[in-house]
Amino acid sequence: MTGLQTATLAGMVMALGLVLLVRAVRPAPPSLGAALDQLAPGPPGPRASSSPLTGAAQSWWDVLPRSVVGAIESRVGVSDADLSILGRTRTQLAVRKLTLALTGLMTPVLLGLALALVDVPVPFAIPGAVGLALAVAGWVLPSAEAREQATSARAEFRSNLESFLTLVAGERRARGSVEQALEEAAEISGSMPFVRMHRAIRRAALSGRKPWTDLRDLGDELDVAELRSLADIAAVAADGGSVYNTLLASARTLRHAELSDARTAANEVSERMARPLALLVTGLTLFVLVPFLLRMFGTAP
Repeated sequence: MTGLQTATLAGMVMALGLVLLVRAVRPAPPSLGAALDQLAPGPPGPRASSSPLTGAAQSWWDVLPRSVVGAIESRVGVSDADLSILGRTRTQLAVRKLTLALTGLMTPVLLGLALALVDVPVPFAIPGAVGLALAVAGWVLPSAEAREQATSARAEFRSNLESFLTLVAGERRARGSVEQALEEAAEISGSMPFVRMHRAIRRAALSGRKPWTDLRDLGDELDVAELRSLADIAAVAADGGSVYNTLLASARTLRHAELSDARTAANEVSERMARPLALLVTGLTLFVLVPFLLRMFGTAP
């Protein structure tokens, strides 16, 4: 094999690694099956542990034994509520984690092999150790990212729920019907929290159930306690109770909680900024004082 052929092979291997990395990092397309399940007129059941995949991911994922697939999906490190509020499934997260881990494991090894083919000596322990470190990072980081995104999505849901409570209170006073107030309020916005609440309300209407039943189920599915409280308030209103002030009080509580969370986040950011600033000031102080002290003690008799 000539040097040109070896260099071409090494470039093709590196390009393949980059393509696999970009494919793994790129967000997965939305699942049509999950969207149709949300609009189905039947009662909402437990979300399936797997969903159809597309492209090469489906082909190699189907090759794995079902016991291995089940073991991987059960150890993704993210709860069902976090995956549900993100609109993802365990299969999608497991495929992304496994793809990143394998890509991180194989890329340094293939790069070391390519360097060995061009007579560049590289100890096998170095690409092996780097590959293991990248594999661990590729397996752990998607779960941490999903948990962080779920926390942000849940905070966004609570922020939208604050407006929804105010709208329901206004619609309840204007129209009188709890079902109509919930449906009219859910149609105001096109944000994802409003869309999911509207889907739950429409699903309940198509199934002949009360909307607060499906809203409570949605709160359990997404682990949003405030949504379950809204369902309880709507059930009380259906029994003839006056809940206008209760809805407004709940909206104020959510608003205060959101402001408190914002203050806490701002304080955390300030603390994180204070540490590198203190380190910078210490470094500048040492930079100024050390030469002076060395000169002073060096010239002392």
